[in-house]
Amino acid sequence: MLQEKMRETGDLESADILDVIYNDEKGHVAVGAKWFRFLCARERKDPAATFQQLVRVNFRGALKAPFNDVARAEAGLTPAFYRSLVSVSQS
Repeated sequence: MLQEKMRETGDLESADILDVIYNDEKGHVAVGAKWFRFLCARERKDPAATFQQLVRVNFRGALKAPFNDVARAEAGLTPAFYRSLVSVSQS
């Protein structure tokens, strides 16, 4: 992670700031994933397939790797949600 590289170079303040942002973003993704799954369940839709459909309709091009799969999974987004949206040359 970028924070580790910053710590290695002695930029502890920036690394600490990025830690706060990182944890905050994981929380935002977790809340969004929770509500997205709730709404998909209410509509009897598969969350991963619905996410992929929405990305394909509303965004241009493939998603760009690399991803922090561990952090995304901790927030409720497993690779099943996004891996198929990455171009073959990036995977």
